Amino acid sequence: MVTAHTLYDGASMTVLASGMRVLVEEVPSSRSISAGIWIGGGSRSDPVDRPGLSHAVEHLLFKGTSQRSADAIACEIEDVGGHLNAATGRESTLVYAEAPAESLVTVLDLLADLARNPKFPAGALDLERGVLLEEIRNRDDDPEQCAYDLFANGLWDPPHALGRSVLGTREMVETLTCGEIKKRHRGQYTPSNMVLAVCGSTRAKDVPSPAEERFVDGEEGSEPPPEAPPTMGFGERVHRRNTAQSHVYVALPGPSAGDDDRFPLEILNSILGDGLSSRLFRAIREERGLAYAVSSAVTHYSDVGVWTFYAGVAPENAWTVRGLVLEELERLRREGVTADEVDRAKSKLRGHLILSLESNGSRMIRLGTAVLSGREILSPDALIARVEGVSSDELDDAIARYVRTEAANIAEVGPDAPAVAASGAHR
Repeated sequence: MVTAHTLYDGASMTVLASGMRVLVEEVPSSRSISAGIWIGGGSRSDPVDRPGLSHAVEHLLFKGTSQRSADAIACEIEDVGGHLNAATGRESTLVYAEAPAESLVTVLDLLADLARNPKFPAGALDLERGVLLEEIRNRDDDPEQCAYDLFANGLWDPPHALGRSVLGTREMVETLTCGEIKKRHRGQYTPSNMVLAVCGSTRAKDVPSPAEERFVDGEEGSEPPPEAPPTMGFGERVHRRNTAQSHVYVALPGPSAGDDDRFPLEILNSILGDGLSSRLFRAIREERGLAYAVSSAVTHYSDVGVWTFYAGVAPENAWTVRGLVLEELERLRREGVTADEVDRAKSKLRGHLILSLESNGSRMIRLGTAVLSGREILSPDALIARVEGVSSDELDDAIARYVRTEAANIAEVGPDAPAVAASGAHR
């Protein structure tokens, strides 16, 4: 071990000799553990001509290792009453397990074996090709997911890797080779590019040593550096698809994961589009009955952020709803927010965090994403205090900086309708 330090009461981080970072959060009241290996790199760092490669590697991890067959992996985790899973994102990949606390060593064995020793047999790739293609077809049959991918792909000007679908393309999956899988794995899955986060009924001192035994130095990876921070384009785009609904997106630039502006912007987001009391929910659904799904969210990447507003509406109402979103944004810029709205938003955010702490998995995700995105790791109490301490001046500054409808990136995905105006140019 190289260094170890306390993050806050009950949570610590140790940096192993291999460069791997190990985070542990003790939850004495729990009887289980959630452990995840986070790998730096996801669809954002896929080769331009091989979108979806990181996602394919993640799938193939479970098809057998040098020590275990695919069946043995499944049986070993289920023999202790736990489960294994994985997920690929735009900037990271996660392989994780949840199990009763006494199974910690088994969980670490399995996670280390999956991440470090996959065999990637050719026959397994041929079989998994069908699974990957079915996942893409499932996406294509899901109007909302497909609409989001079309929206995300047009966010950046010029086009950027952050806009690509995590799943990639059918062409990539159909032509994928074992050699490409192995090369990608060698470049990404090295201890210095990994974070192990364990939360639940364990002690901080019980994790680093077994982790160090299982994640020793290996071949130096060659994960490419991320592209430069993208610039969001503005203007309007219309994607015609034969769907029953139109999906309306309005996006504004937002702060990155480590930017302190994320605190006031989360409050503004809560006021505008998060929950039954939000302005957009009331204006679009409650007062006019124009949509079932109305929401907003701030997505934070390591170097950029996106503030997105969404509604699924009847095609003839798409133009009206688009106008209502922009109108509410202009009203926010013009009138600001009330003290009651700010108090309610702070209470909602505080409640969301407290409820998430009931899950070891949520705690594990909070720690892992913070490390890989470069965000300061605050204790739950410190995080609540930071949100509750946001001042009216900070809110005014955030409104001035981020509520700029002239910079909006607007997309509509759905069928043609006479009431929908022609789209503008997209820079």
